[in-house]
Amino acid sequence: MKVTLSLPHRATYPDYTAAEQDSERRHEFLDGVIVTMASGSYEHNAIAGRLAGLFGVRVARGCLGYSPNQRFWIAATTRARYSDGSIICGKPEHPAHDAQATTNPSVIVEVLSPSSEGDDDGDKRHDFQSLAALQAYVIASQDARWVKVYRRTERGEWRDEPDVYRGGESFELPRLTRAIAIDEVYDDILDGTGRSLLR
Repeated sequence: MKVTLSLPHRATYPDYTAAEQDSERRHEFLDGVIVTMASGSYEHNAIAGRLAGLFGVRVARGCLGYSPNQRFWIAATTRARYSDGSIICGKPEHPAHDAQATTNPSVIVEVLSPSSEGDDDGDKRHDFQSLAALQAYVIASQDARWVKVYRRTERGEWRDEPDVYRGGESFELPRLTRAIAIDEVYDDILDGTGRSLLR
């Protein structure tokens, strides 16, 4: 479920950054509306944290893994977005109007939840795929042991269908020095049937 911050008019981007600066919760800026991001479940947060840890020991020199607090500016749709994790190579680039928002991620990660699934694999994915630097958009399930990866081709076009990886398989990502096994992502979080081990 998404909750919007109540304003007497459609918000401007300065309205958004002012509200975001003093807020304890993250918000996205979508078509003039400030949208509060829902808190994640134990499973969602553990999977995002696990992926961040796996990135940390595999990321190539000159690149860094970033937390879910990193904001991104999507010029094509004039939106501000957050992800569940990212890899940025080189110095973060930002638009003139927002020094805290970045425009050059190489990899974006989203962990699916029932409230965000349609957006994460829909408008949000398309927003991030409009960024020229992005090479891979990763979606991890929180209710089953699978990860899918949308990839940009060498010609700069996005493949229509993602690669899907399940238990016993591994996947590679741009800017990582070695592959990640699906079991590394989910062990101690979900069992083989997708049942939570955290409850």
